[in-house]
Amino acid sequence: MPTSSERQALIEELVREYRQQLAEQLSDTDQTLDQIEEVAGRVGNRISQDIQKHLTRKQTRAPRAGRQNCACGKEVRYKGQKSRRVITRHGVVSLRRAIYHCPACRKNIIPADHALGLDGGSCTTRIRQWSAHLGALLPFCQAASTLESLTGVSLSAITVERIAVAVGAALRRDQKGRVAAHHAGSLPEPVGKARRRLYIGMDGVFVPLRESWKKDGSRGRLSCRYGECKMGVVYEPEVGKDGKDSRVLARAYTATLEDAEGFGPMIATLAHQEGHHLCRDVVILADGAAWIWQIAAKQFSGATQIVDYFHACQHLASVAEARLGADTVEGKVWHRACCEDLLGDRLENVLKEIRDWQPRSEAKRALRRVEYNYFAGNAGRMRYGTFRSRGYHIGSGVVEAGCKQLATQRMKLAGIHWRQATAEAVLALRATQLSTRPTDLGPFCRTPN
Repeated sequence: MPTSSERQALIEELVREYRQQLAEQLSDTDQTLDQIEEVAGRVGNRISQDIQKHLTRKQTRAPRAGRQNCACGKEVRYKGQKSRRVITRHGVVSLRRAIYHCPACRKNIIPADHALGLDGGSCTTRIRQWSAHLGALLPFCQAASTLESLTGVSLSAITVERIAVAVGAALRRDQKGRVAAHHAGSLPEPVGKARRRLYIGMDGVFVPLRESWKKDGSRGRLSCRYGECKMGVVYEPEVGKDGKDSRVLARAYTATLEDAEGFGPMIATLAHQEGHHLCRDVVILADGAAWIWQIAAKQFSGATQIVDYFHACQHLASVAEARLGADTVEGKVWHRACCEDLLGDRLENVLKEIRDWQPRSEAKRALRRVEYNYFAGNAGRMRYGTFRSRGYHIGSGVVEAGCKQLATQRMKLAGIHWRQATAEAVLALRATQLSTRPTDLGPFCRTPN
């Protein structure tokens, strides 16, 4: 702890350097705003570096302690000095710290590291936050170049990837802990007022994965496959003047490569955090995938279930093409009439049309059977006239957009394939980044010593 006189001496030294910088950098002539911006940036950066250098040097160059105790209670011995470099937002800091050794537990102790709050990483928490954020948004090489362009901090693409994966994995572990707490009934209640209506949407998109592999071929040939990324969104709509739900006010995402058994508790936990159990009206809106409705029945019993209207129309288009030909006038008329029947709660007309169709080929009979079962099995989820009268959304555009933003735009770039652990970490980061209230990544950016 510096004395008041030492603190005052440090302030005076920094003020002298600040004045010198201003004297050197400020121009006697008029400048453009861009030039002024550059000057201000140079002076500010230099002063920030000086402050950082003086303060860290003050703490790390403290005189050798006469007596130090280990956490085990035994006295430690002075071992010498050890150098360390740490990357900060103001540049690289070179430190020399006193190191002590405990003969009892055979551990090394560096008091200066503890005083500075340093962990086992080579970057500060802020640099890791930036790296994780950019690494989830962009390919790792672009994330590294963007970080340097915006902040002047130079990291390799491999370092950015390593940091992003570590932070994403820590975030995922925390989410798993919340899932366990929700299952045990100990997850804290959400803060804020209860919402009138919440929508819960789910969907899947396939992303390219690879098995363990090295470029030098030491682990065999590259083996790629596709894995399904399951994405969930919980969102609150704005109510229009006509009483119908309109734009989205707030949304929260989750995504994972786990199967439906693992994904179900994750979307249930997210919905709890968003207050679905306090909500007067919960709507499940998705396509006709069986795993979605199984999760809905298990995790959200009592919620209104809606099959996306546009998916239903696509199924009708498949029947129209098989029955009346592609792009025929008759097919378009038939398709339009069936879509209007769906909107008017006249599903029985659609089922009759499909049932009365008697195709000759086995392939078309199989199509007829599949589509009939699709509409009959989802009859309760296709009461679109009733749903619209209540002001509900009947299209899953928010869900489709979530799949595109969360997975497709980052995970399915040309020529890219992912280790599953890396993909899982990046999905965890992107899900919180794209949510209206993203998670603070700071607590997940610490590296064990």
